[in-house]
Amino acid sequence: MSRPDLEIRFSHLKLAGTKSPAHLRALLDGAEEDPTYAMERGSATHAILFGTSRVTSYPGAVRRGKEWEAFEKENADAIILTRNDHEKALRMADALRKHAGAMDILAGQLETTLRWTDCGIRRRCTPDAVVPGSHAAELKTCATADPARFTWQAIRYGYHAQLADQLAGIRTVGTLGTVTDAYIVAIEATEPHPITILKLTPRALEQGAKLARLWFERVATCLATEQWPPYAQDVVELDVPDDDELKIEFSDAA
Repeated sequence: MSRPDLEIRFSHLKLAGTKSPAHLRALLDGAEEDPTYAMERGSATHAILFGTSRVTSYPGAVRRGKEWEAFEKENADAIILTRNDHEKALRMADALRKHAGAMDILAGQLETTLRWTDCGIRRRCTPDAVVPGSHAAELKTCATADPARFTWQAIRYGYHAQLADQLAGIRTVGTLGTVTDAYIVAIEATEPHPITILKLTPRALEQGAKLARLWFERVATCLATEQWPPYAQDVVELDVPDDDELKIEFSDAA
């Protein structure tokens, strides 16, 4: 893949690590990702809070047809939500502004893009917030901000690896001072939009750095060899338990 403009982001590493290099190759070749309404609402909350993008809502009932296409064209520079999701994003941004602790964490340099080179591969990251000489932080909208439950979501989605990768980029670029701490500000997507601030432990960051490095090395190998394997290349055995009776779940799968 000859792409002199290619910059590897953490989302690329995560895609290759949690799905497969074949999925990453498809994305790099132009395959489109279909964002969920939750993802769009999360992006809109970021944009409203940080003032980085315009956010608007579509007044129509469904986002299809000629009226929708015309509205989408007129608002190509904006994040477009349904009216309900727009109102929810505004409420979440307002809840964050009223939370002094959250705003202290989400301060400093907002959504500043950093670029560096690692093993000849161009890298890029855009932390939600960096307080130079102090910490980096990510804002995450979630189904629950209960610390006991959100921790599992953070592990599942590799948030610890994302923050560790950002810290590595910040250290390499060097323009934001010595940044050693990392935080997640989690806001629940449903009212009353409770907010939890989580500080990643040294162990979480260490494990996250190992995971991010593993994924990076996988992507580096793919770029060097032009081999982008799918989930599995060999025959995989499918076995069943010895139970006399199996509970079969029926679905639309053929």
